[in-house]
Amino acid sequence: MKLSNLQKFGGVSLIVGSLCLTAYSAFFFMLLPIGKVRQDMTLGILNPNWTWIGMTALFGVVLMMFGFTAVYSKLFKESGALGFFGYIFVEIAYLLQACKVTWEVCLYPVIARNQSSALLFKESILKHSFAFIAFRSVASLSILLGIVLFCVMLIRSKEFPKSAGILIFIGALLYGFGPMLTISMAMGGIIILSIGCFQVGLKLINQPE
Repeated sequence: MKLSNLQKFGGVSLIVGSLCLTAYSAFFFMLLPIGKVRQDMTLGILNPNWTWIGMTALFGVVLMMFGFTAVYSKLFKESGALGFFGYIFVEIAYLLQACKVTWEVCLYPVIARNQSSALLFKESILKHSFAFIAFRSVASLSILLGIVLFCVMLIRSKEFPKSAGILIFIGALLYGFGPMLTISMAMGGIIILSIGCFQVGLKLINQPE
């Protein structure tokens, strides 16, 4: 298979992945009791919509990892060390996001259904544990480093619209650091990021053979 065809498939993956994350953002707000989740996270986890909404996000994150690989394959000759490290860090960031969503889909419901272990959520024990804070910090740092370097590579390139790099940068920062402030900021970040990814994906798909 030609590299250009793989890159086009990567463009499709980036678009579909970003649409999945946008759908996740919308469903999260519309179908889960957002106002009550901050006081008692189990109310969201035990909601019948929790699992399939999380799976939508997981599917989107995995597709976008392949999409970012396709973007880097298009730019690696001109991107140098900056682009290489940007690609590495952005892949690490999305891998950690995939791990986080996997926990939320597979493990959180089991914990929340058990009265004794549900206290980990009800009393924010898990949220304030050292391991949880360390994981969240590493994930946020990898997003920051990866997105900054990756978006600089996009903005400097002649292959993709500069606006795409700017949108992905703003969206990823809101998505990565928004949860520390408000959930709505994180969800808004996903939408902005998705618009930028959509532009990049279309460019990959429409490239000549």
